[in-house]
Amino acid sequence: MSNLSKGVRSRIWSLQTQIGKGILDGTHDPEKFTELLQDFLENKGGKKRCVSRKAEMIGASGYEDLLAEWSRFYKEVFGIEADFTDLQIPEKQDGFNWLIVMLAGLTPNKLFAKCEERFASWCYTYDIETIKSVRTADKTYAVWVRDNIEADKENKNKSANDCDKEGIKGITLEERLLLELFYHWRTGKHLDSINVTLCSGSRYPYGHVPNVCWHGLKVHVNYYAPDYCYECLRARSVSL
Repeated sequence: MSNLSKGVRSRIWSLQTQIGKGILDGTHDPEKFTELLQDFLENKGGKKRCVSRKAEMIGASGYEDLLAEWSRFYKEVFGIEADFTDLQIPEKQDGFNWLIVMLAGLTPNKLFAKCEERFASWCYTYDIETIKSVRTADKTYAVWVRDNIEADKENKNKSANDCDKEGIKGITLEERLLLELFYHWRTGKHLDSINVTLCSGSRYPYGHVPNVCWHGLKVHVNYYAPDYCYECLRARSVSL
């Protein structure tokens, strides 16, 4: 630790103190500690960025700015001149601050192939085109999701079946892969390095549910049974 700067040593000491105090007095919150540790690692122990981690992807004040950013994304990543002239954007709900704009014609295979092109990726099968989603890119559409690097804690320990029973509208596999590409393009980082996004808006032909996370230095696409749940498996709710 002697090679670390004074500022970095100070942040390490502060992190140790906060976690240690919480454990000793019984007020520890695993979710909060995870956020503290992730924030420290993302900032490499140095001075915190002036921009909030939850706002870093957007950086825009209105829908025109957001759509301009999505246009740049599609141009730089897909080589497509996107036209959002007739796009209908859903009313924004409180806490749902990330806009996903799904361009017409994007399929699971196309999106995963682009992930493979831009960063290490793994999928349990070579063909995910058989997946059926509640929303498809027959035409360009937009949805809002919570501005969370990790999948929604509100949905932890909820299976896809639970989400259906509770009326939770979950992200599709296509939307989650696109969000991964957009977030990486915007920040150079990845989503769900601790938890796993359950893509409850999609199903394989035999009923299983795809999931996505960043694990082992690569994006993983896998699946679970529709009634399976555990704390780190969490759907990302969408606002339509």
